[in-house]
Amino acid sequence: MTYPPTDPGRPEGEARRDVHNSNVDQDTAEAGRCGTLNLHTGRVCQRPALHPGSCAFGPPNNPDRPG
Repeated sequence: MTYPPTDPGRPEGEARRDVHNSNVDQDTAEAGRCGTLNLHTGRVCQRPALHPGSCAFGPPNNPDRPG
């Protein structure tokens, strides 16, 4: 997973280091969104990667995963 080319301060093609954390949903992060996972509810942030402010949690995009 690489940062989007519009991400300020990150060289194009640099890998996102947070994707391998257990609190980041890899499928959502690979789609260019934040992907922070609320471990209590299973909901995932759908805002753009490295967004300012708070996360906006919604259902995961993966229909095979419970939540």
